[in-house]
Amino acid sequence: MKMTKASEKDIDAAGNAMSVLNDISSGYCPARDGEDDAPTFFDPDDKAHLRKFYDLMNATLDAAPGWPGRVIGGMCYVILFDKNEIVDPAADTLEIHPRFAAIEAQRDEMLAALQSIKAVEHVLPFGNLCDCIQCQFVRARSAGIKARATPTAPQEGS
Repeated sequence: MKMTKASEKDIDAAGNAMSVLNDISSGYCPARDGEDDAPTFFDPDDKAHLRKFYDLMNATLDAAPGWPGRVIGGMCYVILFDKNEIVDPAADTLEIHPRFAAIEAQRDEMLAALQSIKAVEHVLPFGNLCDCIQCQFVRARSAGIKARATPTAPQEGS
């Protein structure tokens, strides 16, 4: 799944909204820097408090229109979506999916093997083996891409 990446403005707006919501959930009236006359506690029956809450939340939307979709949606429907295998589903904290550790281990093994080859290639009779391997890899990858892009005719009897 692809989704527009949250910008710095989106993340700042989300942080401001989170701060307002944390204040409210703790029973405090949200206040911002420079507000000396702000009440300490939030009264949900006080229309002025409700208006302030609305204005602060709306200000986050004005600062970065659409941020909830990019920040919250991106986290819920892209990063945490189990089928995308980005986050370890067995962990209680945000940890990278185990498949990335396996890929990293494979990469490290390949790099070590290439370093071993590079260390002895000067004595090989057929030149630079690393260049040869890279060339073969590029050819194989190109052939695979062409094969996927070339439609095949249906076989008789299929």
